[in-house]
Amino acid sequence: MDTKIIFNNRLKKYKKKKEKMQRKSYRLSNLRLLLFVLGLSLTIAAFLYSKDAYGYLVLLISTITFFYVVTKSIEANNEATRFSFLEEANKRCIDRIEGSWTSFIDDGIEFKDSNHPFTDDLDIFGSASLYQWLNNANTYYGRTTLKNILSNPTNEIKSIEKRQQAIKELSSKLDFCQHLQCEGMNGDLFENPEKLLKYTENDLKLIQNKFFIYVIYLLPIITIFLFLLWIFDLILLIFPLSLLIAQIVINIFNYGKIFKILEPVYSNKNKINAYQKIFKVIEEEKFNNDYLLKLKSKLYNRNKPASQQIKNLDKIVGAIALQYNPIVHFFINSLFFWDFRCVFSLEKWRDESGLALRDWILNIGMYEALSSLALTSQINPNWCYPKFDQNKLTILTEQIGHPLINEKQRVSNNLTIDNQILIITGSNMSGKTTLLRTIGINLVLAYAGSAVCAKNFKCSIMDIFTSMRLADDLNAGISTFYAELLRIKLIINHSKEEKPMIFLIDEVFRGTNSRDRIIGAKNVLINLNKDWVIGVISTHDYELCDFENDNSGRIMNYHFTETYKNGEIIFDYKLRKGRSKTTNAKYLMKMVGIEIKEENEN
Repeated sequence: MDTKIIFNNRLKKYKKKKEKMQRKSYRLSNLRLLLFVLGLSLTIAAFLYSKDAYGYLVLLISTITFFYVVTKSIEANNEATRFSFLEEANKRCIDRIEGSWTSFIDDGIEFKDSNHPFTDDLDIFGSASLYQWLNNANTYYGRTTLKNILSNPTNEIKSIEKRQQAIKELSSKLDFCQHLQCEGMNGDLFENPEKLLKYTENDLKLIQNKFFIYVIYLLPIITIFLFLLWIFDLILLIFPLSLLIAQIVINIFNYGKIFKILEPVYSNKNKINAYQKIFKVIEEEKFNNDYLLKLKSKLYNRNKPASQQIKNLDKIVGAIALQYNPIVHFFINSLFFWDFRCVFSLEKWRDESGLALRDWILNIGMYEALSSLALTSQINPNWCYPKFDQNKLTILTEQIGHPLINEKQRVSNNLTIDNQILIITGSNMSGKTTLLRTIGINLVLAYAGSAVCAKNFKCSIMDIFTSMRLADDLNAGISTFYAELLRIKLIINHSKEEKPMIFLIDEVFRGTNSRDRIIGAKNVLINLNKDWVIGVISTHDYELCDFENDNSGRIMNYHFTETYKNGEIIFDYKLRKGRSKTTNAKYLMKMVGIEIKEENEN
């Protein structure tokens, strides 16, 4: 079945469930108002026209019924929100299929790095990037884990294959991936949780003296007991009142210390609640893959699941919330040392579970990153998972295309780079740069363990270096040409390390005159013509094509071409062997309305 139909059916299903829950929530809200008015009226009537006992009974029943309906109303509203997020998750998949995904808010712009060996040139981060297309992660560590996988590929085949097998299993678990995404959307998880983690990993105690801890627990009991004695006229009010004032003074003097402890935890209340739900989603899923099972096993501490332990923390956060009801908080805190008790509960939780929290959240991040990478084959089941060659430097592909180009516009090519360097020629707009990016971005996907945009794909593990999108830096006094020189130097220097690598260079030294450009380009090819280096270089300088005849036999010519029909230029974007024999600069100038004058014209 067409994947667009699958996602559209899922969207309709969740939209229907959302609307059902919204109607239920609306009915419960009306019922809640009705119960409040009815309960208040019956309670007043019971107190006025019957015994007080009946009045209290009616009040109790009305209160219990009212809060039961309130609870059900909140549950219905939460379910409506959850179905809304699931609806949105499927809408985004349809947007990816239709090519309207560039409006997604999270494009990873903060991860852009113009000095990185390849991410800027290959559009890995930023607007209309691979990250923007792929990412389903919502937590801080989910986003950074995906960023690290894409920008810092491992050179160990076993690690890639292990991740690939995990991604394959996740690609068949669409419900799990979308529920993981949904719970992440339902929480403020983008920000770094370091403030929370610093507290949970800190072993400092608010009170070191055990005697004072006993005082905190016993003093409220004594105070309440003395108030009871006063009520029965057994003692003077001054005695319980003195102890209550002492408790208030203790609270005032310790307010600053307590606030510093409770604030970083309470400020993360939405995160904590969302983490608990995400843990539950992972814990309830059954996996077969060893890597996924190992990740899941780390969500246990002291034989208790992370969801249960984080739920206990969520309850403590709920108790801390009393601070935000000032009047009630003042009386409860004054009488019971409420804030001290919250701190003690936090310290106990921290001793039992605090050190495990970072690993739990990191595990969420890995699941999110892997689920994002599984998206490629969920949306494009005809894409293949790459194979890896350890014996030689190679890229062997069948029907490789650019994953970010919509399928209807995408043109695929067969490509073989067998321990070779390819020189690509062709006229403007014929597809040279797109080919370079196609090779690079599919290698990034392959090394991430994801499916790639090809029918078949086999490659070696290589360091990727590119030189395509270069700009001047006025503040540093660096021109575009000098920036390219520095980039080419970086590539050549890396080749001296004798590590397997691939370079992708687009129109080398375009910022200088043709004579110097040809001399420079020839020297680049000479420097990079090494057994552990393969690459692709595009150029308009056909003189470079003569390298195909050198003694090494490693340099091959390929080209793109175009045809002209009815006054229009037509590109087929198909890669062909040999050098280009066409140019189109003058024709393109005419197309945009620039008058072409020959040199002998006045």
